[in-house]
Amino acid sequence: MFLKDLLGPTTGLYAKSEWAPAGPKWPALSFSQRGVANRFGNIYTRGSDFVITVGTANPRDTQDPAHRQRLLSLVDVEPNIIVNTAELVDPDTWQRAQQTHPDRWKLSMPIVRCWTFTGFPEAKKDMALTYRSFANPTTRGRPIRVDESDRATLLPLTLTAMDIPPYIEQRLHTIPDDILLNRDFTRIIGNILGSVARAGTERTGFYPERNSLNFSDLFRLFGEIWGKQHGRCGLCHGLIVPGEENPLLKMSADRIDSAKKAYDAENVHLTHVGCNLAKSSASIEEWEDFLEILRGGP
Repeated sequence: MFLKDLLGPTTGLYAKSEWAPAGPKWPALSFSQRGVANRFGNIYTRGSDFVITVGTANPRDTQDPAHRQRLLSLVDVEPNIIVNTAELVDPDTWQRAQQTHPDRWKLSMPIVRCWTFTGFPEAKKDMALTYRSFANPTTRGRPIRVDESDRATLLPLTLTAMDIPPYIEQRLHTIPDDILLNRDFTRIIGNILGSVARAGTERTGFYPERNSLNFSDLFRLFGEIWGKQHGRCGLCHGLIVPGEENPLLKMSADRIDSAKKAYDAENVHLTHVGCNLAKSSASIEEWEDFLEILRGGP
């Protein structure tokens, strides 16, 4: 099989440094920082986009000389699932990796399809412009978009399909962090009900009026909203990760029309905390104008 057989006109092609080829013992695209994984999950489309993994030049990281500075694997990942790497990879392989590199590659997206490049081509020859970007410290450990001028050189490269362990497919349906999701729902419902209970009481001024459904009805409502939004922010449409540690990327409940005091099915959606704070009391139309400017629009 040739690389050109897999790429379509809209395929996003990315490159990321890795220590060895992907395969049955490491069916995971790994990250050391959750923020990097979150941002990549926001732009990657499973079944359409691909990541080329590239061996590092460092003998400590890439121990096999045949893999250093070489194109190793082509992988397709599930970007909406980011879990502890230990849940995906071979236990012995994970233990060895942590002995030599403790606290690195802690988070991963499951690999759902995988191929190995025949002969491990030289990255600086077959992906020259993109590979030069790896020298930039700001791109270290991050997937970067393959330069368009490199695609012509990459298209004729041959690939061999690799088997992915069957448990990966099972985990795609069991991993989505129900426990973490439930904790996030519980946290934001507690915040809402606390605001409702304080409404109208004195402070320096008065707490603003609020009203809401009860706990059980809110929990059920948020589950429905989470499904309708496909786990994405109702304001920026970026991925919301259950259990997120970054305070600005945590899940939040935003009243769509701030003038309406109710948290109900018609007036609430799930957002990042940072997006909710930025929108404040603005209308959705005003928010969209702001977002367009923020993203470099006219």
